[in-house]
Amino acid sequence: MDAFKSQIESFLDYELTERGHSSNTVASYRIDLYQLCSFAMGHGLKSSEELTRTHAEGFITYLVGQRLSEATIARKAAAMHSFARYLQAMELRSDDFMAMVPSRKRPKRLPHPLSEARMKALLEFGESDTAEKIRNRALCELLYASGLRVSELCNLRVESLDMHGRTVRCVGKGSKERIVPMGEVACEWLHRYLTVARKPSKPSRAAKNAMRSTAISPFLFPNKRGGQISRAQVRNILVRRAKSAGLPARISPHTLRHSFATHLLNNGADLRVIQEMLGHSKVTTTEIYTQVSRDRLREVYRNAHPRAHSTKPQVSP
Repeated sequence: MDAFKSQIESFLDYELTERGHSSNTVASYRIDLYQLCSFAMGHGLKSSEELTRTHAEGFITYLVGQRLSEATIARKAAAMHSFARYLQAMELRSDDFMAMVPSRKRPKRLPHPLSEARMKALLEFGESDTAEKIRNRALCELLYASGLRVSELCNLRVESLDMHGRTVRCVGKGSKERIVPMGEVACEWLHRYLTVARKPSKPSRAAKNAMRSTAISPFLFPNKRGGQISRAQVRNILVRRAKSAGLPARISPHTLRHSFATHLLNNGADLRVIQEMLGHSKVTTTEIYTQVSRDRLREVYRNAHPRAHSTKPQVSP
């Protein structure tokens, strides 16, 4: 089993350093392949060299029986395919044990953006009269203004912001760097956060230690110890804010990203421009937002086309 795990770790290091996959993808692959390892060991296998197509298909059948989502199963199968190709390329195996196992297509899920009215309610709810509330407002404004992934937001550093140029520099999937514009409102709240909330003039004694950690932290939104804020923490901020504003509790950071893209498209932005801002490598990924906007298209058509509504002639009795 130690040899199996060693090969998995070598593969993960290869994916991270050679292929440029994100740390989040590699972390997911680690969970997937260690689960495969446990399944294989439970069926008497001692190394990855003994894996066959039958074992792979049996593992996938087991995952289906666990009632995992199709997207999760597709990701685990993709990890297995990559691992099998790696073993062959490194000459740890002479064959690809996944070669005859068909890839599983991830189901396309239509995003569920907030309406512009609901987004306004989420952002502007309540008073921003404490350091924590100012930080939360600045965080939410930046997510919606830029369409960043939550992992990209967590990785931001103070120097990532160009307040004069109203842009934010982030590193996305595949370690690809991009510069995204942000609006005036987001800049105002970020300025207030950096000058007031992060460095208040008269902190309480209880807040001094936490302030010391956050003030010297290189991260734009540090946790209380000055380290990187977690994705779960960002999600919790949004969920609590949504509940307080009377909005659906199933709001996530990705909801703001979806809303960012959909609202831009609804208001006339070019799909290629949205693709660039979202950091999508293929425009086909961005095209999912055109489906979301069909209701908007119907509304525009009904309001603009002179014959969109029936004008039945009056029939004399």
